[in-house]
This record gives sequence, C-alpha cells and structure tokens, in this order.
Amino acid sequence: MTNHSSYCCTEPGCSRARLTEGPDGMTCPNGHGFPFAAGTRVPVFASQPEGANEYSIKDAAEIHDNSLRWVFNTFQADEDDLRDRLISRIGLKRGQRVLITGAGAGNDLPYLAAALSGSGEIYAQDIAREMLLAGVSRHAQALTAMGVESHFSVSDATNLPFADGFFDAAYHFGGINLFPDIAAGISEMNRVVKSGGNIVIGDEGLAPWLVETEMGRMLINNNALYAYPAPLNAIPKTAREVKLSWELSNSFYVIEFQACTDPLPLDIDVLHLGKRGGTIRSRYFGRMEGVDPDLRDQVYREAERRGVSRVEILETALRASLDKD
Repeated sequence: MTNHSSYCCTEPGCSRARLTEGPDGMTCPNGHGFPFAAGTRVPVFASQPEGANEYSIKDAAEIHDNSLRWVFNTFQADEDDLRDRLISRIGLKRGQRVLITGAGAGNDLPYLAAALSGSGEIYAQDIAREMLLAGVSRHAQALTAMGVESHFSVSDATNLPFADGFFDAAYHFGGINLFPDIAAGISEMNRVVKSGGNIVIGDEGLAPWLVETEMGRMLINNNALYAYPAPLNAIPKTAREVKLSWELSNSFYVIEFQACTDPLPLDIDVLHLGKRGGTIRSRYFGRMEGVDPDLRDQVYREAERRGVSRVEILETALRASLDKD
C-alpha cells in the first residue's frame, strides 16, 4: 500500500505536486520519480557527485567535525551555548514544524529538538548525500526518543521539495555562502515558511569594521569565506522584522527575519501638507520637464500668496490650460 508523503515534486512545471511514497522511492502524479538512498527511507531529489567537494567524500562528517572543533577553539566559544542562543532566535514552540537547510551531519538537530519541548517535526535537508546520511545515522533515533519526528532528504536548498507555507520556521547555520544562488536559497526558505514565521540564517562573514583590520586580514587569508558580506541584498523584498548581528568575535553574520509574501504596507496616496504638497505617487510618477527657474520661483511665490501647495497651483494651472484647448 502506498502513502502520501509531505514532500512535493521539484521537477520544472510540476507545480509542487504532492508525492506518493512507495517501497523504493517517491513518485508524483506526472510520473517523476525520486529514489530512496540505498538502505534508507531518505528521498533523493538532487545530490552532488561523489567527490565533488569536501562534503561529498568518504568520512566527510568526521572531517567536518574537525573543522568545527577548530572554529570553536579559535574563537574560544562554547558550542552548546552558541547553538542554543542561535536557535532561541527562531522562537520555536512545542508541536511546531521546522526546516533546517544545509543540515550537514546534523549538529544542530538535538538543539532544535530541545527547543520543541518534546513534540514537533524537524525536516533536515542537504545536497551532500554523505553528510546528510551521517546525520541520519547520528541523530534519527535520538530525536525520536526526544519525542520529535525527523525527516531527512537529499535535496537542493534552492529548489526545496515542499509546498508553500509548510513550515512554522526555518534555520540555517554554516554553508549558505557556498550556495550557487544565495538569493534563491533564502527565497525558498521564505516560500516554504508560513507568513509571520521566523527564519534565521548565519555563516562566515566579518563585520564590516573588521575587514581591513589585521585580525580580519588574517582570517580572510586563512579562509576566504570570512570576506563574504552578509547577503542583505538577497533578503526577500517582502520580509518583515529584519535584524542583522554577528557572532564568534563578530566573524559570523546572523540574519533574522519574518517570512511574508505580501507587499509591504505602504499607502503612496497620502496627501502631503505644506508648501510642496502632492503624494508619494504624484511626486514620483508625475515628474515633468524642467521649466525656466524664474517662472518656477514665481509659481512658488504665487502658491504661498494663495495659501495653497505648489502641486495644487500647478495642477490647477495645467487643467485650466488644457480646458481652454
């Protein structure tokens, strides 16, 4: 017997059709199929070729563990404290559903589970199969013991296999600098999180005031990713409550925002009171050709004499001129 899954088709033109789970993988109504990784129930939507980079080689998780130890020792930081503080920014509540992109070997998973207070769902994804399956091996049983459902997928964070607004929140720490399209990765998190849900993103990136210091130059020399600026230009135009801060000696940026796809609330037709008059709309879309400066000054003086705005006197004069014709 087949079961409908929570995953959606990622193939172009398939409109995120919901997938059906079978014994060997998942299929969509249009015939697209996604196999399970060998020996698991983890669907594979996209993956890097074996050996493509340090995250897709044998023992990738162990190599990454060593890199993490270097980070926390170098910046003299307590890992538990940092991960707890970052995840607390999401504001998770018991029973919620959260997505973690670029989950790697799952180092953040126990902290996310703890933040759900014994009930909820965690969906972890990574495009590096080797890393993601290490996360399954390390954490899946422990998460179940904590009362949290866990779901893993080998997938592309810039083309997530989920419906719009499926999650209460999303989290990413470490790796987004390496996304082929950072803006697409952030946009996808915004798409799959409910309006008002929190999204927290962090990675290497020095605070601007440190880039040209000797400390900054040393870090960039050691790892070019520290030169990456916080990708504020990639934040969705409809985002709410955007915050930027830095962690680990101001060497890792952290961006927080609330997901939203509605336009920002802005009324561009509110009339200005005062000498100039007009509205945001009329001042922007109603700009006209230049006039003689002396004539302009005469108009301004006449508007002031009549006690009306400059826009009002100009519009009155233009309408009167057109009516004569």
